[in-house]
Parts: sequence; structure tokens; C-alpha cells
Amino acid sequence: NGHGSWAEAMTVDRPINVPRRLLDEAVAHLRSVLPWEGCGLLAEARIGADWSVCAFFPGDNVDRSRHRFTMDPRAVVDALRTIDDRGWRLGAIVHSHPVGPATPSPTDIAEAYYPEAAMLIVGLEGPAVDIRAWRLSGGEADAE
Repeated sequence: NGHGSWAEAMTVDRPINVPRRLLDEAVAHLRSVLPWEGCGLLAEARIGADWSVCAFFPGDNVDRSRHRFTMDPRAVVDALRTIDDRGWRLGAIVHSHPVGPATPSPTDIAEAYYPEAAMLIVGLEGPAVDIRAWRLSGGEADAE
């Protein structure tokens, strides 16, 4: 899906609802760190019986790599503390693929340390932004 039409990515067990302004904020951050992979976290808040993304926490890829990312651990701890303090939950881990499709790489699958969160991958290789959400479990990736 292109950036202009993407509004919701389905995960195996629940939808990830991302307001357009937060999606735009995440994509802008990921573009700003090219040529490296960018990263960040999306938090969800409960709205009635549903959950919706309410905040984007931009990250710094300490690997400075086009093919892998490690979000600065201090930023992860700070974001998770804020998420917990506000009664939110971690909805998705976001990262970009500067080259290649918005599908999980073997490294993405092997290093998926938060299986309860979706993995939102933003492909930036072509003229159109490709955004897909994945649920990683048991060393496998389930497409959305």
C-alpha cells in the first residue's frame, strides 16, 4: 500500500489503527535518517473497548546501518516507562527498510524481542512509501 492510502494494517489478532498525523510523523522521522534504517515505537491507548495508536516515539538507530537497527536502549526504556505510566501499551515497533521491501528480514525475525507488539515496516526504496504490519511469533512472520 502506498503512503497516501494506508490507514490500517491488520495484525493476526487485532488491527493497528494509526491516525494519519502519527503515520506522517513516523514516516518523516524514518526519511530523516536515510540512508540508515530508522526506528521508533508506537503506543496505543484504550478508547472505549478499542485500542488506537496515540503516540510515536522516534528512535535513534545506534547501529547506523542500512540493513539492521538497534533503537537506543535509553530511549526504549524512557518510552516504555511513559507508555506504562500513562496506562497505554506498546502497539508496534516501527522501522524502515531503505532498500528492499517492507517485509521482515531474517534479522528482523531473529531479533523480534517484543512479540506482543506488531512490527511496522516502512519500505522507502521506491517513489511510493510501502507500509506493512507484521506479527512475529515463533521465528515466523505472519503478513497483514
